[in-house]
Amino acid sequence: MFNKPNITEGCRRYEARFEDYLGGAADADLNEHLLQCGECRSALADARLAGDLLRETWEPASAPSHAFLANVMSRIREEEARAKSPAAFWAPFELLASRLSLTAAVLLLALSVYLAKFAPAYRTVSVTPVRTELSATDFPQPPGDPVSNEEVLVSLSERNYGR
Repeated sequence: MFNKPNITEGCRRYEARFEDYLGGAADADLNEHLLQCGECRSALADARLAGDLLRETWEPASAPSHAFLANVMSRIREEEARAKSPAAFWAPFELLASRLSLTAAVLLLALSVYLAKFAPAYRTVSVTPVRTELSATDFPQPPGDPVSNEEVLVSLSERNYGR
């Protein structure tokens, strides 16, 4: 009750008797002290107000109305029907799927941000294509067939085969 440090020891002695006094017990010594001490009168009034407020919270405000009870009971029946329906089997899977897709989307976003901001830049290197097949132009071509006998003789004489 007394939060002030300069309260006398006598007032602290009366403070312990406030609860009994508020309960209806007669205490002549406390009555005389209350007539002389304003701090104790204020503390007793605060204690009386706190007790009244506490008693009001324990007492129910009023009984619930019939409309309230009917509304609560209809909602309970709806929940029971929903829980017993065949679609109720899939509800946990739907929740799991939604959470899994949300998690995947967040991870994809985080990976995209990482790649866009922190990944090293790649240099493009121009590479000449490597040929793996050979064509006829890769080999020396034999001379064509001679058209006449004179051409055969001329080619032999040029190569010194006819000595």
